[in-house]
Amino acid sequence: MNVMVPPPVRPGCARATPAARGPAAAPAGNRIGEDLMTRRQVASLFGVTSAAVATWARRGRLPEVRNEAGRPRYRRADVDALFRSGMSRRAR
Repeated sequence: MNVMVPPPVRPGCARATPAARGPAAAPAGNRIGEDLMTRRQVASLFGVTSAAVATWARRGRLPEVRNEAGRPRYRRADVDALFRSGMSRRAR
């Protein structure tokens, strides 16, 4: 089972604690209950490069949303659907 671990908090970086998460703590543009993944997280899950994930998004295989900073994010439900559709981990 793949477990997503949040990255460490950098000094001086404000981040809500898990106990404070809720409707008021949800980032703007992120619907409540919507779990978003970074390009690197998706690439790690599939065993490919982040450039390959960007290509999938450009070709329409994986819908992409942008956060407030304009960075690409991917809905976990869309990633799971792509994984179940037959996209498998790349053999190394």
